[in-house]
Amino acid sequence: MRTNLPRAGGTFYSVLVLLILLGGCAFTPPAGGVTPRPTSTSPLSLDQRIDAYIAKLTPARQIGQTLMLAVYANAYNANLDQALTQWHLGSAIIFPNYNGGPLMPTTLAGMRQLVSDLKTHADTPLLLATDEEGGLVDRLSFYYGQTPSPQALAATGDPRQAYGQAQTDAQRMRDLGLNVDFAPLADVSQSGGIDPSRTFGTTPGQVTTYAGAFLDGLQQNGVAGTLKHWPGLGASTGNPDYTLPTVNHSQDQLNAIDFAPFRMLLSHQPDMIMVTHVIVPAYDAQVPASLSPVLVQQVLRGQLGYQGVVVTDAMGAQGLIQYMQQQGYSDPAQGIAEAGVRAFLAGDDLIEAPIEQDRLAAAVAAMTQAVRSGRISQARLHEALHRIIALKVRLGLLTLP
Repeated sequence: MRTNLPRAGGTFYSVLVLLILLGGCAFTPPAGGVTPRPTSTSPLSLDQRIDAYIAKLTPARQIGQTLMLAVYANAYNANLDQALTQWHLGSAIIFPNYNGGPLMPTTLAGMRQLVSDLKTHADTPLLLATDEEGGLVDRLSFYYGQTPSPQALAATGDPRQAYGQAQTDAQRMRDLGLNVDFAPLADVSQSGGIDPSRTFGTTPGQVTTYAGAFLDGLQQNGVAGTLKHWPGLGASTGNPDYTLPTVNHSQDQLNAIDFAPFRMLLSHQPDMIMVTHVIVPAYDAQVPASLSPVLVQQVLRGQLGYQGVVVTDAMGAQGLIQYMQQQGYSDPAQGIAEAGVRAFLAGDDLIEAPIEQDRLAAAVAAMTQAVRSGRISQARLHEALHRIIALKVRLGLLTLP
């Protein structure tokens, strides 16, 4: 039997001839004796798709993703429009009441319309948050009635009560168009500056059990949960909303008590952790936690291992303004703006901007200048953006190609 194969000599053709003679191969070699390489059509990973999405955002839109608009308004207005369409802010927090002012909007229908208008006018899918803790901090109570405080939920002795309340809260929030709750508190009550009714207990175990149930109730029902207030306000000397407090615990005490619920709740995969404005001398005697690379990067991310979105407490808090005044910033707007940049450099991904429009404008300008000058590196900006976009994808707000 004769084979009409090209004369190429070599192992390839020797093996091929043998296979053909044995009847075990129907392969016809390509012209020239060159075997084609297989083409790869492997889909991009989620991380690669997120990176591709970020790469298509303009610099202004990238910066906008890192700032959270604070909304206290009766209806959509020019200030909100400027924030969303000119400054491209990528998230918002709703305050129906603020600083003793009137309720806005006054009705459930009005609130639903406000949220709808925010989403309609924004040029990016928005993270939309409120503080729905229950008890003293109960933003939805004006529209749905009051809900139990964390302390009251823990007093039932049944974590299912905490889960059920969070499930109800999540359903109400989704009905309004909200997708992030700045709750639950992971603070361990220790006669500090935070009202004990806002906490789930006086021991790390109790707090972990009930805050964990509440967190699950939110996140298993389509709403992102937020552990707060890192590194813990349970033993603080005051509330950062009104003053710059201190937690005077040793590192051993902090790790055993204050940090413990945050550490133990990481297994519940909290979508966000909020860092607050408190001095913790055992780790950083000079800088509030919200602006401290030690407490954010080294401890929260490094030692505890949290890699989700870190959001700041309200940057308009009096405690932070007081600290920035000590740093030489007599104008609150400029002080808050600089603090936002410092917080971002410390490792916070999302900056909760102040309500006042002049202060918000200053914050946007400061972040923009910091990115343009290279003070905020592209690597740091990308790191934060990746976490924020990943959260939006996880919540179903973004569908990536």
